Amino acid sequence: MASRGFTDSQIEAFLWIMRTRSATKAAEKMLITQPAISRLIKQLEQRLGFALFDRVNNRLLPTRKGKLFYDEVEKVYAGLTHLKGFADRLKKQVVGQFNIVSMPAFAVNLLPELAIAIDSQFPGLDIGLYSYRSTQIIAEMAAQRFDFAITTDLTEDPRYQSVFYTIPNICLLPEAHPLARKPFIQIADFNGETLIGGEPNEYIRTSISDLFHEAQITPSKTWSVSLSDMASRLVAGGKGLAIINCISAMDIPLGTVARPFDNLVDYQLQVIIPLEKDMDPLTKEINRHLLGAFEQKLCQARERFYP
Repeated sequence: MASRGFTDSQIEAFLWIMRTRSATKAAEKMLITQPAISRLIKQLEQRLGFALFDRVNNRLLPTRKGKLFYDEVEKVYAGLTHLKGFADRLKKQVVGQFNIVSMPAFAVNLLPELAIAIDSQFPGLDIGLYSYRSTQIIAEMAAQRFDFAITTDLTEDPRYQSVFYTIPNICLLPEAHPLARKPFIQIADFNGETLIGGEPNEYIRTSISDLFHEAQITPSKTWSVSLSDMASRLVAGGKGLAIINCISAMDIPLGTVARPFDNLVDYQLQVIIPLEKDMDPLTKEINRHLLGAFEQKLCQARERFYP
């Protein structure tokens, strides 16, 4: 540190005297002699233009200005300690906060699994997991507030990179439901049944509604939920049938069964990452691992329900 001409050693000597209340103990901490400590303090006071200590009966008592200066020095050194820790972690290629966001459908089951996957590769990385509405995710990624995002909003934007995926849906039923005996579910099977679906304005809910309209299928009633986990629990309670993506269906509760459709009902989504120029090498590597973990999970789900 070089402000107003004083040195690291001078500031360190001042800090140790303030902390130990003893020039002798400060010298021991710095592995130098007591006269050297006194010399450093005298030099610092000359640079600052005011006294840091009053000498009373061979004791160094901080002056009012000395106390005020110490408060500021402590703040600076706290920041320097954080900066040193940051540099150490950067040297080990584990740095900062990596923030992942998804729409609610994947927030409960998939995001923790992805976080566990990258934590094993990058131990010590601080990870943030968030759930936003799909339309909100687009704006957040354009503003570079997250490092990795999953959304059903398919809007492309030159401010980020997009990777698109098609995910099959499955039908989730109570295990005691008559349709659970069928190996495949048809759209016509939903006629007169209670449908447990996503929020009314969500992409997948709109797509299913259009599909039902074209097939002239009318559920007896429709429940709206934000999370796949909510839908699964309602199905387990015998409240209806749900159409959920096959990744979420990998972790269904007791009392439910998952059945594929005879014709695929697709779930389109977008994975968003920052532009190449906006990512440091470590962020690129983390995103590479995340995409790999996501694609592996998708492959497992497809093989399970649509072998």
